[in-house]
Amino acid sequence: MSAAPAIVWINGRLVPPEDATVSVYDRGFTSGDGVFETLKVVDGKPFALTRHVKRLIESAHIIGFPPPTERVLRDAVAETVAANTERLGALGRLRITLTAGRPGGASAVPSRGESHLTLVLTADPQAPHPPELTIRSVPWPHNVRGPRVGAKTTSYADTLAVLERVRQKGADEALISDTQGRICEATTANIVLGVGGRLVTPTLKTGCLGGVTRSLLIEWGLVEEQDVAFAELGTVTEMLLSSSTRNLIPVARCDDHIYASPGPLGAQAIEAFKQRAAEGIDP
Repeated sequence: MSAAPAIVWINGRLVPPEDATVSVYDRGFTSGDGVFETLKVVDGKPFALTRHVKRLIESAHIIGFPPPTERVLRDAVAETVAANTERLGALGRLRITLTAGRPGGASAVPSRGESHLTLVLTADPQAPHPPELTIRSVPWPHNVRGPRVGAKTTSYADTLAVLERVRQKGADEALISDTQGRICEATTANIVLGVGGRLVTPTLKTGCLGGVTRSLLIEWGLVEEQDVAFAELGTVTEMLLSSSTRNLIPVARCDDHIYASPGPLGAQAIEAFKQRAAEGIDP
C-alpha cells in the first residue's frame, strides 16, 4: 500500500515531502515551540478526530499561542487523508504539528510577536505494533507544576533522552514517576495498572497527559482513575500502555517484575475497547 507517493499538507498546500519546507527561524525548529497530535486512520477515516482536534487547540492555548479554528484543522485532516488514501491502506497514522512559526525581532530569543503559525500534517501507513512491551523505571520525575503540564508539545528532548537510555538497556518504554513519588506515565503513552482486582490509571494530578485513549477507557468504564505510589509497584498484578495508535498493549516486564501479557483484566479491557471503538469512528 505504501508504493504511492507521500503527500504532505503544509500551510494550506498539498506537496511532496521534499517541497514541504519551513523557515530555519521557525520557533518549532529553533526552540521546540509547538504542539502536536497523532491519531490512527482506520479505512481512510481518522479515529476520535474531534477529541484530538480539541486537545490540539487546548495544548496551543496552554503554551500561549492562538491555534487555527476547528474547521481549519478538520479540513486539513480531510485533505491530507484524501491525498494519501491509497498508501495508508486499512490502518494509518496521521500527525498534526502546529508551531509558533517565524517570529519578528532580532533578539537572541525573540518573542512570538506577529509571527504566522506553521501547520503541517503528515500521513503514513501504520506498522504493526509488537504484542507486548518491556518497560524500565527511570530516576527523572515528571514536573507536576510546569507551565507545559496538560499540553502535548513538540519539546521532546527530555522524552527522547529517556527513551534512548532505557532502549540501551533493552526496554521499549520508560516508566516515569511524578515529584511526589506517584506513578505518572510512560514516555509516549499512558499507563494502566492492575491493582486490587481492578484496572486503574493515574489521575491528572500526577501531571500525566490526558490521553485520548485514556479518556475513552475511563468513559467506557474499563479503567478507573487512582494514583499508585511508585513504592507500591510490587503490588501491581498487570500493566498495560495506552495510546491513540496502539490502543492497549500489555507490558510483559517492568524492571524485575514479570506480568502475564495480557493478564485477565487486561485481556478483557483490550477486547472491550476494540468492540466499543468499532461502534463509531469519532467517539
